Amino acid sequence: MKLLTTIFVFFSFIFIPSISIADEKIHIFCSNKNKSNILEFKFKIEENDLWTDTFKKINGKFIKIGDVVGQKQSSFVLFEDKYAYLGVDFAWHLDKNTKILKPVLLSEGTIKLKQMPELLTCKLKNM
Repeated sequence: MKLLTTIFVFFSFIFIPSISIADEKIHIFCSNKNKSNILEFKFKIEENDLWTDTFKKINGKFIKIGDVVGQKQSSFVLFEDKYAYLGVDFAWHLDKNTKILKPVLLSEGTIKLKQMPELLTCKLKNM
């Protein structure tokens, strides 16, 4: 019995780290200067360090809001936010160097925005 337990523990240490790497995520917290507007996002990361699925914290839960539509490693990420404004093709541009999140209007649909959201400053955290 001890031999089986030892073998199980040994293989657990080998395979568990590779499983956690495959499910790695980036978590970003963004806010304006006076902290009156706070947004939280999570991104799934592929093996080649590319960000893929985008999740946003809405009512205390992270839901998928879109995909990463453009990125350059160590430079920027452009991702959809399908729930920011319904009827508007909207995205966010995150500059990975300055950590500034800028709104991007991809196309207007049934709704025309009178004012774009303000720039936000972000903090990145690997999970």
